Amino acid sequence: MKKILVVVLIFVLVYIIYKANDNELIDYMSLGDSINEGINSYGNHSYGYNDYLKSYLENNDLLHKYNSYYSKNNYTILELIDDIKDDKSVLYDDKTYNIKKELREADLVTIAIGMDELVEILNMKADLDIIKPKLDTMISNMDTLLKNITSLSKTKIILIGYYNPYQDTKESSRIFAYLNDKYKSLADKYKITYVDIYDAIKQDKTYLPNEKDYHLTSRGYLKIANEVIKKIENTL
Repeated sequence: MKKILVVVLIFVLVYIIYKANDNELIDYMSLGDSINEGINSYGNHSYGYNDYLKSYLENNDLLHKYNSYYSKNNYTILELIDDIKDDKSVLYDDKTYNIKKELREADLVTIAIGMDELVEILNMKADLDIIKPKLDTMISNMDTLLKNITSLSKTKIILIGYYNPYQDTKESSRIFAYLNDKYKSLADKYKITYVDIYDAIKQDKTYLPNEKDYHLTSRGYLKIANEVIKKIENTL
């Protein structure tokens, strides 16, 4: 009987120590579209901003678990909303992951979604007044998405804005200023962190070497990661 009690006590102590150490580490969850996939300017898989952020956490001995199971090419805001509503599950390494559980357990969530949708709107080559209803639909959908995510996750949530993948003009500046300002307001509304990457990407044209494609080079994704890291360094 005493041996059993000793074994139980040891098990409990080990569990307590494990949980204490685990609480100091970060479960990082990345949500989004092809920008999260690290697709580069020539359609190949590269190192995405989330991969750089994962490496940053690992190098600082801060990472406990990472997942980007809910990231894919052409993933729309509405699709992600539906996946959360349906508590979508994915199978990875013979283990099932449910999105609601992952959101509840995450210590850090980054969201970069809507770029694929935005490019379709930009390709209309219309001015802000014409495409504004479509942008407003994106904004409304993002509002719903953030509402759903923050209802599940009470931890560090970071919303990443948009960069201009095409030539910067007066009209495109108006479009991105409008959209990013609205996203900033949504971030304030839900008390999450917003990262504006518009100027950071604009400052170096080599981040977008292929004028026929809107994806970044790995250096461009690194720049996004660095902008995110600036926001979170003081809270880790």
